[in-house]
Amino acid sequence: MLLPPSSGTDRAQGLAARLGCTVAEHCEPYGKSKPAVLGSLSGLALTLKEFGGRWDRVERVYVFANWPMLEAALEYCVRNKDEARAPV
Repeated sequence: MLLPPSSGTDRAQGLAARLGCTVAEHCEPYGKSKPAVLGSLSGLALTLKEFGGRWDRVERVYVFANWPMLEAALEYCVRNKDEARAPV
């Protein structure tokens, strides 16, 4: 089940918005909630996996162990996206 992100996740939300996706709390049955990213993720899949993201087929989101790991993955994706657009 997906829930709105907790307070204090504004940075992650901003990074996700720059990539055209969003963040949420993923609640696993009988477990604690974990941060997740959802949206248009096909071009980011390998990077998200490298940063520890786990694909949840049911909810169609990448779930991370904690918010700092999710933020690091999103920041890396944003930085690479910006560098690819920068003129040489």
